[in-house]
Amino acid sequence: MNKKVKKLSLVIIACLIILPCVLFAQGGFDDDVTDNPVPFDGGVTLLLAAGLGYGIKKVRDHRQAEQK
Repeated sequence: MNKKVKKLSLVIIACLIILPCVLFAQGGFDDDVTDNPVPFDGGVTLLLAAGLGYGIKKVRDHRQAEQK
């Protein structure tokens, strides 16, 4: 494996280790859940942006490989 793959794997593993700690940040399980909503938008937006960027990069790399 080259260095880029190792670094990417390390980042992904670190994110998967840290992610459960962030997920426990929700409120308690009270009868009235509407008083304490859990934010959901921030992380999903970042994941969608990262996926979109990765997809665009893959398409560009594939097109450049076809031209050669």
